[in-house]
Amino acid sequence: MKCPYCSGENCVDEYIIKLYISSIKRFISRKNTPFEGAPSVGEVGNCKKTGDKIWYCPHCNTLIKSFNSEKIIIKCSNCNKEITLPATNRTVC
Repeated sequence: MKCPYCSGENCVDEYIIKLYISSIKRFISRKNTPFEGAPSVGEVGNCKKTGDKIWYCPHCNTLIKSFNSEKIIIKCSNCNKEITLPATNRTVC
């Protein structure tokens, strides 16, 4: 998959994506999930040129650029569906 920052092919670890997909399938199948059932975005790599984090959206199965937010639930920049941010990417100020 191509990096959303530099379009390079080696910024993302394909194994991490497969691992994330298998874990998110288990999350979605659970009934009582946190944050209104919105799955967490997958952090699947870092751009080799910019160093920025690369996220994977479980709804549209694409790589997206990361960003910080004060919100826990955000919308994917590609498909506009709800995903949750990992705690390490939330701005707390």
